[in-house]
Amino acid sequence: MKNQIKRLIFLILLIANSVYGQENRGRLETKFGYGFYQGFNIGLNYFYTENLKVGLGIGSHLNLPPFEDELHYNIQIENTLFFGKPNLQNVGGWYFNQQLMYWVQGRTNNRWKIMSLGLNIGKTISIAKRIGLDMELGPAFNLVTDIRRDPLVEKSGWIWPVMYNGRVQLTYKF
Repeated sequence: MKNQIKRLIFLILLIANSVYGQENRGRLETKFGYGFYQGFNIGLNYFYTENLKVGLGIGSHLNLPPFEDELHYNIQIENTLFFGKPNLQNVGGWYFNQQLMYWVQGRTNNRWKIMSLGLNIGKTISIAKRIGLDMELGPAFNLVTDIRRDPLVEKSGWIWPVMYNGRVQLTYKF
């Protein structure tokens, strides 16, 4: 078992330290998109190595259907590892994305506060040298942190501990 863990750590370090282009290190990238958990979201990413970026974002469903009667907002922190053949934006065309999300959703008499871990795989499509389109999907593992309920609302737990998570977003590199 120890050898398998060592091999996995070595493989992750090997992929993370492979070089696709020095120009990404230290660059900032903005993002705007729509996601299942994130709603309409906006954020900022920072490339701390050539193929790894960390991001911070906020999102909301903006009271649009099917959430017109509900409060919804989301805060997410994410880490992304690019791999594969470099594209026009000088990153691998595919990526793994891990998101830690805190979100609130519900009506005033039935509001949920949830932490989710999203593990996505995605594809970056280059539109221009600085503009890309990201599409990703994967599971999200959910943990309810708080529930606010009116006494007349039926008492039941969160019935989806694992759900689909997906997102489409435009990115722009500075």
